Amino acid sequence: YGHSTINHDYNPKAIRGDKVVVDSATGLMWHQSGSDDAMHWDDAKEWVEDLNSEGYAGYQDWRLPTVDEAVSLLESSKKNGNLYTAPVFSKKQQWILTGDKVDGSEAAWHVFFIHGSVDWLFNIYYNRYGYVRPVRSVE
Repeated sequence: YGHSTINHDYNPKAIRGDKVVVDSATGLMWHQSGSDDAMHWDDAKEWVEDLNSEGYAGYQDWRLPTVDEAVSLLESSKKNGNLYTAPVFSKKQQWILTGDKVDGSEAAWHVFFIHGSVDWLFNIYYNRYGYVRPVRSVE
């Protein structure tokens, strides 16, 4: 359990009709709503590849966040309904997948906005299953 101590500077934008959130404090641009459904890690990577093929918000370098980037979204208290994340983001994603695997495992790290925690799921079926909130670095 924990939260970020970054003083975020979130700026929601619509670029070509696509909703993003730019954080000038971290230099990251986030997909505002993320995936509508939870999915397995391989499907999540494919979902992000599809975003890149479409040129979501005019960019083709979207990716799954690192665990550190995803943890940076955790707030110290519930600020988005029952979620430990900023209200600028969709409430749909109660937890998200990261692009980082747990050392020596096929499990991926997850950030749980519903609990304010980071963890991986021991259950074989769920250990790489979650919502997707893609990110890219702002040039």
